[in-house]
Amino acid sequence: MGIRFGEKIQVVPLYAPIETTESKVTACVCLDNAQWITFLVMTGTIATDSDDQYEITVKSASTNSTGAADVAIPFKYRLSSAVGTDAWGAITSATSTGFILEASTDGSKAVLIDVDPASVPALDADGLYLYVDIATTTMVSGPVAVSAYIEPRYPQNSNLSSS
Repeated sequence: MGIRFGEKIQVVPLYAPIETTESKVTACVCLDNAQWITFLVMTGTIATDSDDQYEITVKSASTNSTGAADVAIPFKYRLSSAVGTDAWGAITSATSTGFILEASTDGSKAVLIDVDPASVPALDADGLYLYVDIATTTMVSGPVAVSAYIEPRYPQNSNLSSS
């Protein structure tokens, strides 16, 4: 029996788990060698203030850094049920304005965000990178972590860099 270490998928940690009250953006992933990109956003318990929320968008950038000219793009996502279960909600379309995770209902859950890299050039002709933007409003506290799961065009034991 061989060991594969996810050779057909490239895992890239983009935002280390941290408890914060501020908006955040992840590191960027390159679209060059990506057949498909799925972001996994995991939250811990979000403070109980009903105003606390995360507004999650996906943005494209022309360079491996974020900037004011970056373009928010539409995507599809699924929200998990409670931690310790493997039930996922329906596949939902998000517009370029993204979607909201509410403190009162969505804490300690995960979100899978799917983006087809082939769709990005029609939305942003200069878009060579993607990242997740997580805005907060009056956040008291809320831990979050983000990873990218990339299906590479040329899967191998040591994948081509996506950063």
